[in-house]
Amino acid sequence: MPIRFALRASGVPAFVAVAGCGAGPGKPAAELATPESASASPSAVASASRPLTAEQLVAAALPQESPDADRHPVSVRKLQVSDREDQVSDPACGQLLAAAHAWRPSQPAPAVVNQTFNWKDDNGGASTLASYGNSGAVAVFAEVREGLSTCRYYESPAPTTTYKGTVTVDPAPRLGDEAVQFEITAPTEAGPHVTQYTVVRTGSVVATFTKLSVGGRDIRTFPPAMIAQQISLLQQAQS
Repeated sequence: MPIRFALRASGVPAFVAVAGCGAGPGKPAAELATPESASASPSAVASASRPLTAEQLVAAALPQESPDADRHPVSVRKLQVSDREDQVSDPACGQLLAAAHAWRPSQPAPAVVNQTFNWKDDNGGASTLASYGNSGAVAVFAEVREGLSTCRYYESPAPTTTYKGTVTVDPAPRLGDEAVQFEITAPTEAGPHVTQYTVVRTGSVVATFTKLSVGGRDIRTFPPAMIAQQISLLQQAQS
């Protein structure tokens, strides 16, 4: 199943990726998305790490060897920009989601690969690995951080209803050069539809991990050990 900018469950679109300790639904994004909430300060440029080609990203993607997981080949994305940002009611949320999923027209990624993960009795997860030239990854991650600082709620069209997402910022993990975590919750007939994001910049690559949970019946987070392994593989590929 190819990853898309908007994943759907129970007929409702959800923008995806991951995270740990919840900050609580009562805390607004603007209150939490401060410089201290990131894992590290961004470098002025990402010149220390070389950009990766699509082939190198594929080679650095996570192996899937679990007996409970369906193997999915890593797919190289051909189209690098999208107008889907305009379908989100809050421009800050549109910028956040587009940057996290490497859909920003202002910062197109030369190489993007997608990978999906299916776990037994679970809605699964996904990752997007996007490599940029020079300081491009720093600029894109800055757009993620900027959007997250004010994005709290947005609406977007869906085939049968309007998706209404509430954004909650989680404590940032200590991964890569800088990282953020947040989740988006929307009501559905099947119960709360939660998509959790972990977005990490490591050198010239921005990696986004998403985890979908519907009605509290699924694994809540993308496995942290798998995220750490993917970041390590990306660091090795850039060394």
